[in-house]
Amino acid sequence: MQLAFDVATYRARIERVRQSLRDQQIDAVLVTMPDSIHWLTGYDTIGYLWTQALLIDQSDAEPTLHTRTTEEPGVLETSWLTTGIFYDIAQVDPMEVQAQTLRSRGLDTGRIAVDMQAFTFLPASWERLKKALPEADFVDGTEIVPELRLIKSAAELAYQRQAAAMADYAMSEAFAALRPGLSEVELAGIISRALGEAGSEYAAIPPMVVSGPRSALVHGMATRRTISLGDVVCMEFAGTVHRYHGIVMRTAVIGKPSAEVAETAAVLEEATDVAIKGCKIGTPVHQPDDECNAVLDRLDLVRRRCHRLGYSTGVAYPPGWLEPMTLVKGDEHVFEQGMSFSIEPNITLLDRGFGMKQGDTVEAGPDGGVSMSALGHGLTVID
Repeated sequence: MQLAFDVATYRARIERVRQSLRDQQIDAVLVTMPDSIHWLTGYDTIGYLWTQALLIDQSDAEPTLHTRTTEEPGVLETSWLTTGIFYDIAQVDPMEVQAQTLRSRGLDTGRIAVDMQAFTFLPASWERLKKALPEADFVDGTEIVPELRLIKSAAELAYQRQAAAMADYAMSEAFAALRPGLSEVELAGIISRALGEAGSEYAAIPPMVVSGPRSALVHGMATRRTISLGDVVCMEFAGTVHRYHGIVMRTAVIGKPSAEVAETAAVLEEATDVAIKGCKIGTPVHQPDDECNAVLDRLDLVRRRCHRLGYSTGVAYPPGWLEPMTLVKGDEHVFEQGMSFSIEPNITLLDRGFGMKQGDTVEAGPDGGVSMSALGHGLTVID
């Protein structure tokens, strides 16, 4: 058994879920997102492509994981669970198996929470579950576990800092390798190798590398495009330790930057630093966004912002590394001790032929946010 924490930590997390269910007068929750299942049990697999669910109710027993028979060795090896309900997906309907467990516990007429917004809970599964349990009262429980994950322990934050240090190493290796004639996919490969050298696990998103006009594609993936003199190059990736992610995003230019690129980079650097400083414990999470925009507005760059300023992050699996808290207006969270999140005021100037990324994993602090990256936020010039 290989666990990132002792069993008492996982049991305490389960009890926190049960307390949340009691507070909301919910009888049980079916957790399907792999990051939440991992956080609660340690279970580590890519097998979540097939239907699985962790049932937590108010019984004193350990939670019940439902998954296919192929996953049984992984459950017993990577989690603290001592058993589970395993089924052959070629022979039985997984949703009927879950329904039968609920019936056996007298929950077929209960109030049951499900991950309504999860990619792991497909419309077809939802329809079959409702049909199997017509008298159940289903409610949206998508945020029950993720909300509990927002405040990290000292050990969790330590894993993220380790991951961020791995990402810093890989970014430094990428800067050292950058030159005209290198392709985006070659650079992505150098990053991947460096992450492996540093001890990183695979991340929830592969290294993103875009160059030249493609640097304006904020979520673009590496292609065979050759990097040339004068190109802006954007990179985004994460180091990963026990599935905890440390994200880093940086921008470089090959050769002397144009006046526009240099001016834009200087303002983005200042905006990034201001945003991080604004992540003070007790402050509404949208406030750094306002402070960041006040800087970007000097060059009319606010309208060039391509997404939220940041979002909570921690344990993650493909296809993404987001937790529910977002640093934008409308989110009612307040920064608390133990919160970790990204700061990334990325901009896209597609009509100008370039874009820029600057971003880190940050933790809230009493005097403002503290970046987990040791790298500066300025434009890196590759001579």
